[in-house]
Amino acid sequence: MADTILIMGNGFDIAMGRKTKYTDFIEFEKQLFSNLDEELLEFLKAKNISIEKYKDNLYLKFINENEETLGINWSNIELIISRLLDAIVYFKNNSDVLFESIYYFDTYKFDKVLLDRSNYIAKYYVVKVIVGNFGQIEFDNKEKELLIEELDKLFLNQLDLLIELLEIYLSYLDYIDFDIQKFEANSTALDAISDLSNSSVLNFNYTNTSGYLFGTSEEKTHFIHGRIDLDRTFNRINTMVFGIEDKENNVNSDLIPYQKYYQRVVKETGSEFEKFFSRTNYTKENLPIQGRNIPISHITSKNIVVFGHSVDPLDKEIFQKCFALAEEGGYSYRFIFTYFDEQAKRSIIKNLAIILGKEKLVELTGKRNVVFIKSDDKVGMEEVLLP
Repeated sequence: MADTILIMGNGFDIAMGRKTKYTDFIEFEKQLFSNLDEELLEFLKAKNISIEKYKDNLYLKFINENEETLGINWSNIELIISRLLDAIVYFKNNSDVLFESIYYFDTYKFDKVLLDRSNYIAKYYVVKVIVGNFGQIEFDNKEKELLIEELDKLFLNQLDLLIELLEIYLSYLDYIDFDIQKFEANSTALDAISDLSNSSVLNFNYTNTSGYLFGTSEEKTHFIHGRIDLDRTFNRINTMVFGIEDKENNVNSDLIPYQKYYQRVVKETGSEFEKFFSRTNYTKENLPIQGRNIPISHITSKNIVVFGHSVDPLDKEIFQKCFALAEEGGYSYRFIFTYFDEQAKRSIIKNLAIILGKEKLVELTGKRNVVFIKSDDKVGMEEVLLP
């Protein structure tokens, strides 16, 4: 029987009926400071959590103040972080514009100073934050340098608090879904996989939903972006990786602390998933030789099922590694990409072409090393699984 490797994105948690979208988190933050229900209050007390320091988080405040202007991406927190950091980097590189913008903030001259109108909302907000936290005064050269340093510290600290708040939300969600409501798995194409509990899991989520619902083991699960762990059972620090990806091959020193690769190193999320792709053998039958039964060893195939992940090129290094390990493994393998609808399927194919290259993708689909199955198609999944 083939081994199963599950590669899980947030779409998996959503398919299971969990409220793990960014919009759910943003609504939770609003509830936290306006309408605390009894269960949430009890949870916070039990975990000894004081919420005051999470109030008016700069990133969430930017979203809440500009929801209509930001358009369809208003709830994409990682994109919002990227926009605000782009504004900060712009002002770092154009400090004269920054300090004139501070001086003329909320006057008709502000727009005349800020001639570069790209990413205007974020630039305006950054200046607003400076005026609100440091005042609308003239700065000498030394004070200007210190102000930019303090601005960096402020936004980095707010990112740390945002990650902590996200951990609180997802931990509370675990409590509600699994302790109170006793969630059960929704029916999906994954139902076609026998012995699902024995799967290895490369988990891009912070939650262990597959562990709760399918009984997948901790030992065979790698949380590539860290995990929620309020009680610090598994690690002494918050290991959640949350931020932006590097846009360039060259290291941008201004953005390093915000970048996921840097956080993966600092938080030591590791590369344990690589061992999931090691070759394994199984004994299917015995061969009678000279009165003795000699076991015959067979190389195990691997079904690599990608569920609920958009295969965003931001994660290309991890996916490239998975494909390389499978190709070098010396066994039969198949990547099975599940999709919600045709639009999602097209998006996954486009992303794979970026990650692998068009020729390589055509080669792998031609060999049936890469196939696509609708996420609710159990029969279709049964047909493509390697035995």
